[in-house]
Amino acid sequence: MPSSRPFRLSRRSLLQALGCALVLPRRGWALGDATRLDIAEIQLSEGSLSRSRAWVRLLYEVVQTTSVEANPRTVLLGPDDPLLFDHPFAVLQGNGSFSALPPKAHEQIARYLQYGGFLFIDDTSGVRDSAFDASVRDLCARLFPTRPLAPLPSDHSIFRAFFLIRRPLGRLDLVPYLEGVTLGDVTPLVYCRNDLSGALDRRPDGADAFTVSPNGEDQRREAIKLGINLVMYSLTSNYKKDAAHVRRLMLDGRIE
Repeated sequence: MPSSRPFRLSRRSLLQALGCALVLPRRGWALGDATRLDIAEIQLSEGSLSRSRAWVRLLYEVVQTTSVEANPRTVLLGPDDPLLFDHPFAVLQGNGSFSALPPKAHEQIARYLQYGGFLFIDDTSGVRDSAFDASVRDLCARLFPTRPLAPLPSDHSIFRAFFLIRRPLGRLDLVPYLEGVTLGDVTPLVYCRNDLSGALDRRPDGADAFTVSPNGEDQRREAIKLGINLVMYSLTSNYKKDAAHVRRLMLDGRIE
């Protein structure tokens, strides 16, 4: 069984190599922080927003809780920026409608997901049938016309990638499931309508940016667990779908 660290580096290297071959000029990549996990925030011209402190917080939680090495930072990128291939974990969050992506951006996002990238989409509106939700569904239908965005089953690997998750919670508890697009045995795109980033976000002074409802700090802790699971899933995919979860592998010494 391969360790999580070589797997992570090979995934980053694969994305970089594919990006280089398909859309990037040839260049080299430095070692050190460049090999540590960070998060790319995809920014659109409308509808999206940035919550960099939420994802920095999540990466700190990942470092403290797991053996994953991370560089707690976010990078803001447009959907057509070829540097996206340097970042295996990307997020798109927002609360408003957005237009269909230009062809270049559309093709790059589809290629990014098909070749090992992971995209987490977070509806921060707090409304079940939001304008952002409608735009996300249109985006997914365009990206994968034969692979519908659908609720993930309760036994999906995401719900046991590190912690055992019974219900995907964020700042809110509006929808009792995550949705995703699955390609073969892997789900490279996951969508949450409970505002996960709102539960993680902090103000500049370090205080929580938003209250969580209806279950307060217990719910925030569950949201953090979900975030950690998303990171772990993005690094390990489904190669241990039938195992209890990654912690058991770590205790067995099969993940460093």
